Amino acid sequence: MLKISSNENAYIHVSISRRVLQKIPWVFLLIGVSCFLVGIGFYLGCHWNPWPTPKSPEQLTAVPDRVHALKLGPWGNMESLPISIEPPEEYLSTQSIENADRRWWFKGCSPEQVHAFLSSDDLSAQQKAELLDQSKWEQKNGSLIVSPSKELILSLSPKARKRIYGVLGENPENLVMHLRCSFPADHFNTLFSESDLPPETVALIKHLSFPHGRFLFFCDVPSVLDSLKTYEQKICFMKCLTKKETLLLKLHVMPDSDVNLLVNYWSKASWGKDVKPMLESLAKVPGGARLGVVHLLPPMPTESLYTYPFPSTDPADVHKDCHWTALNFFRDPPDPRFTNADLVRETIQKDYYPVLSDPRYGDVIMLARPDGSIVHSAVFIADNIVYTKNSPLFLDPFLLMTISDMIDRFEAFIPENEHLKMLVFRNKYY
Repeated sequence: MLKISSNENAYIHVSISRRVLQKIPWVFLLIGVSCFLVGIGFYLGCHWNPWPTPKSPEQLTAVPDRVHALKLGPWGNMESLPISIEPPEEYLSTQSIENADRRWWFKGCSPEQVHAFLSSDDLSAQQKAELLDQSKWEQKNGSLIVSPSKELILSLSPKARKRIYGVLGENPENLVMHLRCSFPADHFNTLFSESDLPPETVALIKHLSFPHGRFLFFCDVPSVLDSLKTYEQKICFMKCLTKKETLLLKLHVMPDSDVNLLVNYWSKASWGKDVKPMLESLAKVPGGARLGVVHLLPPMPTESLYTYPFPSTDPADVHKDCHWTALNFFRDPPDPRFTNADLVRETIQKDYYPVLSDPRYGDVIMLARPDGSIVHSAVFIADNIVYTKNSPLFLDPFLLMTISDMIDRFEAFIPENEHLKMLVFRNKYY
């Protein structure tokens, strides 16, 4: 039987007491921290709500936006709101661009011509040495092919890039012909300010851009894709390049609005029967009401506005361009024959007449070069706004845009010293 002396027993009690005393400060500390956290939690529970309180209808009405009024006219009191739309993600392919042929194809050029072209003073000695190394040149299908390195493409000056890409853009074999983007030079920073692109990516886009009149051209999409590390960043970049500026347009009908004047303006072709009852009903609303202009348009533009066409393998769809869109504005169903350029020209000459006064709803707006060749058609809506499809490509949606923005869009693709002239044509029968 084990016995413990009284001295030993006292020593054990003293030792235990010391251990307890040593732990007491930590106990008080833990209690204090716990009370502090509980207090913070109670305070946040009373004063902070992670879910914002829904605004009342009155508060929502008072929220400022970028809506601005159009000029007064026979179209009524109208408001527009600038917005931008992006193509569906399934329409964007980064891998096909990254894996595409990036070589420079000089179609119908002899080695002597290419050598003279690449001997320009706007290239450095190192750049010339690489590009003029004929051991790396190829000849195929009547073209002489030069393979610049990625480093050389990044190092080109804006002057050299503009000159070289201007020639390459004439040959559909070259990737730069299909990836050319244009931005108003004074709006460049604004265009990318709301994107999620890293600042260094925006800086690279600007570095790879070159001037063309009052615009900046950018053709080196593959070079920027190479610099991005994640798929999400690459899709963000592609959406930023392909987004389109457009407008939401509304008509504000008041109890004192001249409904007959509005009906006269917005009733065209056979679609006026639905316009009058709608406008009359809105004029009876106390305080008036706003109506999206899409509800005043014929079926074809109503269904297509702000949408992207489905990609198609039908050869006829390649020709559903701006002219097809403009001449089918009031037609239901659309006439497929307007994919024929000769028929478009014949229809304008036979069924339309030139307008010398201000345009009105339904007029066809055409942009012409100084030599008279037509580069674009759209349909006038109101004030300075048109309904347009800017190319037959499925990456170009049906839009509302201002005439000035539309002219900018197409003047970017003509010689710098040229300006487009606006022509107006009105249908003889409505």
